[in-house]
Order: sequence, then structure tokens, then C-alpha cells
Amino acid sequence: MSNDSGAPNDAPLGAASKAAAASIKKNQSPAPDKPADTRTREQIKLDVVKNRKDLSETLDAIEFKLNVPKQARFAAKRVTDKFDELKRENPAVLVAGAAAAAAVVGGAVWLSIRALRR
Repeated sequence: MSNDSGAPNDAPLGAASKAAAASIKKNQSPAPDKPADTRTREQIKLDVVKNRKDLSETLDAIEFKLNVPKQARFAAKRVTDKFDELKRENPAVLVAGAAAAAAVVGGAVWLSIRALRR
């Protein structure tokens, strides 16, 4: 709020202003006592090192999430790993999947050619 009375900010307060200030101060809850820090110097240093490590890990995770090319490489690596695992554990499913994909592609080509000839 601005001081519309024209009086300088260091002007002495009137009785009403003093009473209002005292009332405001009286109605405010007291500031909570700050607990004393009982950690040793070494514990504080260890806390600082731990907090720096946590911050570094958090920043690395944020950077990883926002780096789209790295995310794409990571996703491609996961798909390749899953494919290799499937090939190792159950090659029959892989062959059946390849045959189904070939049938779908062949059917789409056949339907396209048929539609173009009409």
C-alpha cells in the first residue's frame, strides 16, 4: 500500500497507528522455535555429499527423459533385446509371427492390386 498522507516513511506513528501495529503483532502466532542442529561437522559433510549425489541422479534422470534421441536408442535396444530373448527361448513363435506378418503384407498387396485393376 502507498502512503497517501504525504508524510515521510520515517515520520513518527500516531497513537492509532501504534495501536493497530500492536494489535497485529499480538494476533500473529509466534514463530516456531527452530530446533538446534545436533549433527557433527562430519555428519553435515556426509549429508551434503548425499544431497549432491541425489541431485546429480535427479538431473541425470531429467536429462534422460528429455533427450528424445537417447530415448529412441534406448527403446530400439529394448525391442532388440526382447526379440533376441524370444528367438532364444521360443523360436517357433518367432517363425509363426513372421509368417503372419508376411501373410498380412501379401494380403494388403493382393487387395491393392485387385482394387487397381477394377
